[in-house]
Amino acid sequence: MKWAKAIFLGLLLPVLPVAAGSSNPGQDALVEMGRLNGVALACRYYEQTRRIKQALIDNLPKRRELGQLFDDRTNESFMAFVNSGEPCPSPAEFEASVERAIRWIEQAFEGQSL
Repeated sequence: MKWAKAIFLGLLLPVLPVAAGSSNPGQDALVEMGRLNGVALACRYYEQTRRIKQALIDNLPKRRELGQLFDDRTNESFMAFVNSGEPCPSPAEFEASVERAIRWIEQAFEGQSL
């Protein structure tokens, strides 16, 4: 379950585009949003799931593959978090993580046609 602990610890680290290691910051930002959405669902942070989805609606181009990537990462994250047995992060801590991810999405998709 080391990978599950790594997922949880990822909540505590700042979300930086360069940290993800991919050459596609938009994809990395979207993967992070899916990961956070899965944790939010598992922890019943429904206001945060609403914020995440609204940020995607406001910033992402309307392309099926982007929605599919987000849904896939959400499902993977939800299952990994539930199976990890880790406690939920504090609401304030989680809200800060979501806020960082939203800023990342805004930057990554800035200027792309919706």
